[in-house]
Amino acid sequence: MLGALVADQYVGRYWTILIFSFIYMAGWVILTATASPAALDNGAGFPGYVVALIVIGFGTGGIKGIVAPLCADQYRRTDNYIKETKSGELVMMDYDLSIQRLYNWFYWAINVGSVIGGIICPLLELNVGFWAAFLLPTCMFALSIGVFVAGSRFYYKPGPTESVVLKAWKIVRFAHRQAKLPENKEAKKACKDTLDFAKRDSQLPNVAEWTSEACEEATKWDDQFIDELKQAIMACKIFVPISIYWVCYNQLSNNLLSQASQMSRPAGLPNDIMNNFDPIALIIFIPICDVLLYPALRKLKINFFPQQRITAGFMLGAASMVYAAIVQHYIYIDQQYLETGKSSVSVFLQIPCYVLIAFSEIFASITAMEYAYTHAPKSMKSLVSAVSLWPNCVAALISLAISPAAHDPNMVWVYTGVAVGGFVCGCLYYAIFRHYDTMDEEFRLKKLAEQNLTYPVNENVSTGASEAEKSGY
Repeated sequence: MLGALVADQYVGRYWTILIFSFIYMAGWVILTATASPAALDNGAGFPGYVVALIVIGFGTGGIKGIVAPLCADQYRRTDNYIKETKSGELVMMDYDLSIQRLYNWFYWAINVGSVIGGIICPLLELNVGFWAAFLLPTCMFALSIGVFVAGSRFYYKPGPTESVVLKAWKIVRFAHRQAKLPENKEAKKACKDTLDFAKRDSQLPNVAEWTSEACEEATKWDDQFIDELKQAIMACKIFVPISIYWVCYNQLSNNLLSQASQMSRPAGLPNDIMNNFDPIALIIFIPICDVLLYPALRKLKINFFPQQRITAGFMLGAASMVYAAIVQHYIYIDQQYLETGKSSVSVFLQIPCYVLIAFSEIFASITAMEYAYTHAPKSMKSLVSAVSLWPNCVAALISLAISPAAHDPNMVWVYTGVAVGGFVCGCLYYAIFRHYDTMDEEFRLKKLAEQNLTYPVNENVSTGASEAEKSGY
């Protein structure tokens, strides 16, 4: 949240990323240095680890919420437009689909890096030491800062804006004050959103005229910003229940690794290498979804809307936990495990669990990031994108709360409980937020009509499959 506020209000996204990158880098240097054999022998390992976690958390926190928005900023179009393909066909380039594709490939790139480090670092730790495992990402991050600075002149770097948080607070306070006026009693009954009372052209029936003081106060914003603020608030609401989805995802980095340590593994294969099957699956299936699945659905006139995709993510996350519970059950009934604490069940039986989680990320995680960007005002894109990461924080706290129960022989019930929570929350999520898809579609069609791009524009313009679909747009 701090990084987002600094980016939106003070120095812009590019410079914020650069500033916090050096803090992030300092954390990695501390982690690597205190993991050296000499530092460990002198008792600096654990204190260094704690300090490094705090510094790295501060650094990555300042970056993580704004890297994706800066990436999306490079797509300079903000509306749909008509483009002529090489074949001479006129096609409509859809803004929402373009941003969806951009976020898919952004997430794909992240997971390429995750696989490289996730495979090499555990092997370095096993065969060389912690200092070597930490040195590799330290060097890679230093290299990435160099690349980021070297490419500066190629980036579009939106500057900071005014204090949007303060501006938003003034609008909310003004709207609620107007709504409470006795003369607006009837208008309040007909109002769907209280923020409409802050609009000059609210189109509310029987709304009272503003006083001269109210008119002067309202000069600090316009109706367009209020509509954008309503969209931002609408987007932020979906992040609350998504926390339960992230509880399912978080099992990858704790309980599933513990499960892998109980299973039969080839010699020299560390258990903490198994969660790399998640980014490997993402690298494989993101292009398949982007290039084949989504265009195929659009050809069939099936709109896989954001709230439907996020709900599918919930269900796949719950399914992965059901699978983990089944695997854990077979571990518990394995005679070898009962005698030695080490099961004969192959660790590779975990792979479907990671694949299911990967598919859930494609539908839930990527869509939530994309939704945060497209539904935030220009002046609040960093802030809303940062808010979209709050579910990770809440999920971590929930995971801490259930951790006392996460031990043998309870693990079947832990996975089952998380699965039930994900399934129930997914059902509730769709019941509560499915109307957002309808609202978004109505808004999209309204914008098309305003741009005079409503299908069919003319007999030579296609919104169907052709070259645009082959490109994923």
